[in-house]
Amino acid sequence: MKILISLLFALMSLSAFALGLGNEFQRESLAQQARFKKLYFQGFKLDGSPRIMSTLYFDQKLDHTDLKSPTFKQRYFIDSSHATDENSPVFYIICGEWNCAGTGSYGYAENLAKKLHAHIVALEHRFYGESMPTSTLTPENLKNLNIESAIEDLATVQRYLVETNNLKGKWITFGGSYAGTLSAFYRLRHPELVTGALASSGPVFMKKDFFEYDAHIAKVIGKSDCGDKVREAVKLIEEKMQTEDGVNEVKVMFQSSEIRDSRDFLYVVADALAAAVQYGRDQLFCSKLRSNSDPISGYADGALTVLASMGQTPLEGSMQIAEKIENGPNDNMRQWMWQSCREFGWFQVANTNGVSSRSSQIDLAYHEEVCQRLYQQPMSEIGSLNTDGFLLLMNPQTSGIIFSNGGNDPWQTLSITGSTLPGNPALPLFMMDGASHTSDLKGSPILPSVIAAQASMSSIISDWIK
Repeated sequence: MKILISLLFALMSLSAFALGLGNEFQRESLAQQARFKKLYFQGFKLDGSPRIMSTLYFDQKLDHTDLKSPTFKQRYFIDSSHATDENSPVFYIICGEWNCAGTGSYGYAENLAKKLHAHIVALEHRFYGESMPTSTLTPENLKNLNIESAIEDLATVQRYLVETNNLKGKWITFGGSYAGTLSAFYRLRHPELVTGALASSGPVFMKKDFFEYDAHIAKVIGKSDCGDKVREAVKLIEEKMQTEDGVNEVKVMFQSSEIRDSRDFLYVVADALAAAVQYGRDQLFCSKLRSNSDPISGYADGALTVLASMGQTPLEGSMQIAEKIENGPNDNMRQWMWQSCREFGWFQVANTNGVSSRSSQIDLAYHEEVCQRLYQQPMSEIGSLNTDGFLLLMNPQTSGIIFSNGGNDPWQTLSITGSTLPGNPALPLFMMDGASHTSDLKGSPILPSVIAAQASMSSIISDWIK
């Protein structure tokens, strides 16, 4: 344990979004809901059969520590079409910082439920989608948006469904990205409720200056001439932005004239590339960059193409959008930044210890300013969750959690991989070569590494539910 504690402090003392972690889940969820909003069966499964699920609401406590706490309507979904009886296993889909699409959120889990005859339950995260306790996201109203409350939401709803719906089989949780973090931590907090958990691309180490993210982006694009072209473009963008006319000119090229703050704009510039790498669109980005003789125009073309492919505008990916206090079900940036500023950190700063892919102006001081600007509060001290989370994951007595990560995913550096952080022999670890963020949650993978990982994970989960 002393060695682990030493490692913990060493990692936290190292000198120093692609959008939200769940950006892709958010966009896919909204697209799916838009397509099937008026249809009873709410879409089709990958095998072509209709997806029939119940959409329900649970009166959830806003504050689990207060017996007299007010409640809010938390949305959840149930699909029992594959189950045989009340003792069938239950696959618990954890939705993260997005508008939850329900039981079809993770294609892999849905396919496996059919094979193993499992019920599927999906729970929407508090303060996202339709599970909003309040329409105004002031700092006072956001105080109950935290990971501990989210974990207790999962436990409360599970106990309720066991009692009222007789879902008495073994429960397995599935989560990707931040929801993968929740999946692992839920198993840690409530092993009496959860038999096993899949944490796909789930960061479990909390730190402020996440420079490793930028270093990994630079490493991935540095495998070709794309890395040098990116750094050339970023340098030219910074130089042009030395004058007001230059700032306006560059913003027009990136369709970002609405973004007021220059550093917010530079963050979007960096984040578009990061999203390309994180979600497996780096070749698309680099091809656009290479095809243009002007580095800035090429970068802008690549950035806008990638963002458009994800259904996002530059303004929607900026910190400026998080200033909006009155949010609807499709908004998520203000809530996510609150969680980052208060508990997680995970601020993707420029890598000053080696090769970088983003402007040096995107540093920790910038993120500290963002937290103050958005919530009129300084950034919290980050890391307390490591004691009750990361260190417990390293305990050999901790079991029943699968960690999976893509080789190209920058978030792997804060997950458990067996190489970036010390492993736990009791935890199955899967590293998928060439894979991006949460690739193994897709229903129809192409990469051999992902196909092999899914097969092995399915075998483990099958053993869990016996």
